[in-house]
Amino acid sequence: MKEVLDFFDAHAKLSEHKKSVQLTSGQWGYRDKPIYEKILPDIEKILIIRSDGIGDLLNSTPAITLLRQNYPSAEIAVLARPLNAPVLLGNPDVDRVIVFDRRGEHRQLSERLQFYRALRREQFHLVVAMQTATWPHLIAFLSGAPYRLGRYQKRLKSTLTHAWHGKYQKGETHEVDRNLELVRLICEGEGNRQLVFNLLPDEIANAETRLASLGIGNDVFLIGIHPGGSSFDKRWPEKQYAELADRLVHHYNATILLLHGPDEAELTHNIQEAMQSDAITYAPKTIRELGALLSRCNLVVCNDSGPMHLAAALDMPTVAIFGPTDHVAWRPMSENASIVRRDMPCWPCSAHKCKIGWECTKKLPVEMVWQTTAMTVEASQK
Repeated sequence: MKEVLDFFDAHAKLSEHKKSVQLTSGQWGYRDKPIYEKILPDIEKILIIRSDGIGDLLNSTPAITLLRQNYPSAEIAVLARPLNAPVLLGNPDVDRVIVFDRRGEHRQLSERLQFYRALRREQFHLVVAMQTATWPHLIAFLSGAPYRLGRYQKRLKSTLTHAWHGKYQKGETHEVDRNLELVRLICEGEGNRQLVFNLLPDEIANAETRLASLGIGNDVFLIGIHPGGSSFDKRWPEKQYAELADRLVHHYNATILLLHGPDEAELTHNIQEAMQSDAITYAPKTIRELGALLSRCNLVVCNDSGPMHLAAALDMPTVAIFGPTDHVAWRPMSENASIVRRDMPCWPCSAHKCKIGWECTKKLPVEMVWQTTAMTVEASQK
């Protein structure tokens, strides 16, 4: 695979050199000073690549909306993965979702090559590598699309025909704004920062039925707690969650709904065991069921995670606990959301190489989270 990437790198750099020397034609300039026409001509099929996380895709939806506004007659397809693809159901800006299953259907090299050939047969006119990584650049190039937009970062960046040049510093720019800035290279208008995640009526009805089966009525003050996260450094300890949940029951007579993903049952079990009060535990079967359940809560408390972004997209009152992640770039995009974090002298950092045991997350005091949670509850009740 490395040899293949090296070949594409060399090919792209040669093409890049040819472009940079054609200054006399008035058509090309040096790539650190790109000159693009805003609206691309003859765009009938667009592919957007976002095969990473739930939050990554949700924070790309405002940029997808801006693309739809600028290319209203184009078919827009999104290349996603099984984990995040369901969030696009009901999105009016997306015509089709193409799922790439790296660990399943497309695990073998022969299956991946077949997938790449099928993409090329689609004859997309524009591919947007909204996910900044080598693989999306490769897919964009292999698609044969005449226009390929992405960030001038990572390997194969020289295969892009339109690229955003620059570097974001930590603590400066939200991911929504980064994605909007990227597509503004080929779009007019500023765009809207509102995330798009639409639940279907039957999904909401099913959530209400599920809550009823758990003994949760419509007249309770329901607080959903999701203690999971994509990595250990993002997870606030179970004992702290248990203490917070007990306070919420005591002060607000709240009903606590502990939600967890497929591999997170131990987290909610430990919280339930450590609590003095009662709590109800449930594992949603799908991301969309999780979203529907969150929509029926009066308050959501969670870590920096995909469920946090779901709650933000639903504009739910939310308290999000942050550790080493860039909280400016990844905070929940909702005016009803608040974050809690412990400021550390070592931030910004390389979270996965922490030498002090992720004290920003693991030693975040319950009192800090409680104060923010209490303010959020009171604000939501006004």
